[in-house]
Amino acid sequence: MGTSVFKRQSAAKQAFMVRFAAALPCGLPALAGLLALGGCSADSFNPFSAFASQSSSASVQGYSIASRISGLNSAGLVLMVNAEAVSVPAGAGSQVLATALQSGAAYSVTVQTEPMGETCSIVGGSGTVEAANVTGVVVTCADQSYPLGGTISGLTSAGLVLANGSDSLPVSQGATLFTMPTFTAYSSAYDVTVQTQPPGLTCAVGNGSGTMGVGAVGSVAVSCAPNLYTVGGAISGLTADGLVLLDNGGDALTLGANATQFTMPAAVAYGSPFAVTVQTTPPGLVCTLGNANGIMGPANVTGITVACASNFTLLYSFAGGSGDGASPYHSLIQGGDGNFYGTTLKGGATNAGIIFEVTSSGTESLVYSFATTPYSGVMRASDGNLYGTTSSGGTSGRGTVFEVTSTGTETLLFSFPAGSSDPYTGLIEGTDGNFYGTTGAGGANDQGTVFEITPSGTQTVLHTFAKTGSDGKQPYAGLIQGSDGAFYGTTYFGGTNNLGTVFKVASDGTETVLYSFAGGSDAANPYAGLIQGRDGNFYGTSYNGGAQGVGTIYEVTPGGTETVLYSFAGGTSDGANPEAGVIEGTDGDLYGATYLGGLSGMGTVFELTAGGTETILHHFAGGTSDGANPSANLIQSSDGALYGSTYAGGASGHGTFFKITLQ
Repeated sequence: MGTSVFKRQSAAKQAFMVRFAAALPCGLPALAGLLALGGCSADSFNPFSAFASQSSSASVQGYSIASRISGLNSAGLVLMVNAEAVSVPAGAGSQVLATALQSGAAYSVTVQTEPMGETCSIVGGSGTVEAANVTGVVVTCADQSYPLGGTISGLTSAGLVLANGSDSLPVSQGATLFTMPTFTAYSSAYDVTVQTQPPGLTCAVGNGSGTMGVGAVGSVAVSCAPNLYTVGGAISGLTADGLVLLDNGGDALTLGANATQFTMPAAVAYGSPFAVTVQTTPPGLVCTLGNANGIMGPANVTGITVACASNFTLLYSFAGGSGDGASPYHSLIQGGDGNFYGTTLKGGATNAGIIFEVTSSGTESLVYSFATTPYSGVMRASDGNLYGTTSSGGTSGRGTVFEVTSTGTETLLFSFPAGSSDPYTGLIEGTDGNFYGTTGAGGANDQGTVFEITPSGTQTVLHTFAKTGSDGKQPYAGLIQGSDGAFYGTTYFGGTNNLGTVFKVASDGTETVLYSFAGGSDAANPYAGLIQGRDGNFYGTSYNGGAQGVGTIYEVTPGGTETVLYSFAGGTSDGANPEAGVIEGTDGDLYGATYLGGLSGMGTVFELTAGGTETILHHFAGGTSDGANPSANLIQSSDGALYGSTYAGGASGHGTFFKITLQ
């Protein structure tokens, strides 16, 4: 039993020595005796090699991997060290990542998870352990940067510059989105501001400041709004109160006499239109505007000009005598040459009146001197010649129809016979080429007629006014041909109340009384004839009647329904007793003259809107520099102005030719 134990101990000792010798490098002299037991050949079988290996492993040192870390501001960094995940706390400057690595072992350090808002990179993250601790792994983290921007509204001009600290961005006109050029780092503060405002606008920033999170910021809102600027300018010639200016159809400004500057009450936004107009002019003035409209720029508008001057121009004063006419009483016409033609009751070679021609600038010439008085104006027919009537003369002394050529040669076309006489007004040319008119007396009842005359001088009485009953009497005005081809006119007397009528005569002579004037608040005694408006209704004036008894402006439909549109008030504030009728202006308003009334009692020129509002355009004052007592219809020229004549006034007191400039 003892021998057996010994043998086991000897065998164990021998085995240890063999393993120890095998673990040592070959060729060591001190161990030569052992080499015979185990040998040094790497290729030979060594039964003690396992023991030698275990002895070596127990004696070799393990090595570590440590990293240097910079810029790690947030938690969440996870590194993979070979197959093991290692978390790195925020703010760490270094960290041991692994230990007990043997020399010759491979290692790999990678980023598995980046911290929020940061990007981390590794230098020296892979290699082989070489009998020393690994210290060359460098982990560098940096904050991520994100776009900073948002929306823009209302940017209608160039010049906006946005800023975030030192980072600036010029923004183009019309832009709706923006992104600052430099991205903003995670967790950094940002503050978007307006560095430069665009001309004419004020831009404000909403949601412009904060701390950058993880992801782009697109919620900054830049809203631009136009600045407001005033509209105004200079005024000259404002000699009376009552000028009212409008801007863009509203924003009224009333100005007093002698004002030299104006500023409209309401400011206008940059980029918006402005348009100053005259709503109301003071009586007797016309005010013209300069530089009055445009698009508002980035400054107050101060260059609008308002120049006011008298709306009345006395173009010519009739001198009377043998070389000129006197007392123009009837309406003018404007020829194709742009000149005006009319008649006077006096003056000329026999002091029986003339036909005159006058230019729009006031140069007058005598066309023809009458031997008997023309109680009417003239008309220019389709053949280019002038036609009219005289209230006396001719074979029976009861008046004539005449023709005058452009060279002044007169031809007597017709002499009214006894019993059919006294044409108080002129002619019109019908659509059939014949001429039509009225006489204020004569006919079967000596109450006047409606007649037709051919260009060759053949006359036909279409209607004789009755002496009794509801028919009209004594037409003092001429005719118009309506759109239906019939002829329309007025009588001064007659009708149901003997205060005048509006009548219609068909081409076959059939007469219809459309309306009998009633007086009182109604019209009465129309001197003037009618016009047919663009609406198809007929318009005229009455010498009497109305609320104050001094005349009216009335409307009659083709069916005979009458409406008083305006009652003249007389006195110094309004006209009275119109002998002239009205015309319809290009603006749709009615224009006319009164024989009396006004500041000097010598008549007025008026305007009446479709709504019934009357404006006095001129108060006649007589004397050498103004006319008096206009009895003729006005005419609106191709230049838009009104032209007319007065029976009296002027340099010689024999009447005038004048112009009214409309606003």
